[in-house]
Amino acid sequence: MLRYLIVFSLLFFVAGCGSGGKKQAKKKKQKISATRLSYGTNVKAIVSIQTFDHYSRQLKSGYGFYVANDIIVTNLDLIKGCYKAKTAHMNTDDFNNVRGFVGYSFNYNLVFLKTRVKNLNYLKLRNAEENTDSIYSLFRKNRKLFIHKSGLKQIIDRDTVSFYPVTNKSMSRGKPAFALNHRLFGILQKRKTNNQSELTVLPAKWISDMLKKVKKEPESLIHLSRRTDKVYPSYKKIKGFRIITDMGNIDIKLFNETPVYRDNFIKLVSDHFYDSLLVHRVIRDFLIQTGAADTKYAKKDDVVGWQGPGYTLPMNIRPGLFHRRGAIAASKLPEDRNPRNRSDGSQFYIVSGRIFTDDELNEIEKEKHIKFTPEQRKVYTTVGGAPHLDGDYTVFGEVTKGMDVVDKIASVKTYAVDRPVKDIRVKTIRIIWK
Repeated sequence: MLRYLIVFSLLFFVAGCGSGGKKQAKKKKQKISATRLSYGTNVKAIVSIQTFDHYSRQLKSGYGFYVANDIIVTNLDLIKGCYKAKTAHMNTDDFNNVRGFVGYSFNYNLVFLKTRVKNLNYLKLRNAEENTDSIYSLFRKNRKLFIHKSGLKQIIDRDTVSFYPVTNKSMSRGKPAFALNHRLFGILQKRKTNNQSELTVLPAKWISDMLKKVKKEPESLIHLSRRTDKVYPSYKKIKGFRIITDMGNIDIKLFNETPVYRDNFIKLVSDHFYDSLLVHRVIRDFLIQTGAADTKYAKKDDVVGWQGPGYTLPMNIRPGLFHRRGAIAASKLPEDRNPRNRSDGSQFYIVSGRIFTDDELNEIEKEKHIKFTPEQRKVYTTVGGAPHLDGDYTVFGEVTKGMDVVDKIASVKTYAVDRPVKDIRVKTIRIIWK
């Protein structure tokens, strides 16, 4: 009897231990699942972003993340200059157009995008972590989820914004940075520190501060293209510009009759947009063309001349401004690829031209249903130009010195696509002050 009692007691003890062990294992399993769930939930808020110009050509790609069920935050420098943007959950191909932007800040380098697709798995800013010495970001490889970990350097605290440089440079801009407890810490972005560009994380408090001020109705992304926090020189202080090329200098002036084009050119020159771009199109006795952003690093066989600053300008045909020899005008794509008939935001051409006869001008009038003025006829039959372009392109300036350089460039050997065999670069464009 005693022996049976001892065996029963041992069985009870073992069963009790087994039950307790199972409970501990269950707790441990639940903890691991919760950790995985946190990663899985966090990644659902991250989106891939693609930006496009008005010709539907892709410009840039990057990341952002939901901070409300229909609002994504990302870096302003990714979106500025584009005509439209599309988003999809990270590393998927299900892209959808965003509706527009509802807030932005140059100081924070942030923009808030209103989406068409809602996401309940957005990152809660009120739960953001404020104190940590290390962060992680998420990425996928072969459909598996991984993390990048990084330490944080000493905070850089400026008057209106603060941020932390990060030690791991493999993290991607626009992605959220999380504290090790899986709470949002901030957004990854490039910033200048000590005159050099460095990967940093902007704390979530700045995102939260901006989110409270966003508008209800979105505005078109293209409107960001012309907005800036920089102060550009007044046209009243500018006499002209000097285009410095591999083959010599060309001095030009811009017309006040086309103020949008004038001020846009001042902005681009001030931002050094034209530095190192190719003269990518040359046609003898006709024109030379430059200003395409895709020519800066173009190789010999690359197809170039399709990328501007990401925005276009409305046509502005002004009486008295025509395609005389030395005229400067904005280029644009043909009608079938440019239904809104707008000029490229940066590309321009200089007319080298040729002399036309009265009979040729008569033919152009008949074909285009236009009438040349006596001044136009006199110029085209004595000085020369490109009369067949009148009425189709915006003339916004003229050469004041250096037409010999224009002629020299216009006579170089070219490929079938009118690109010079030997690269000719615009080294820079300088402002000539009054």
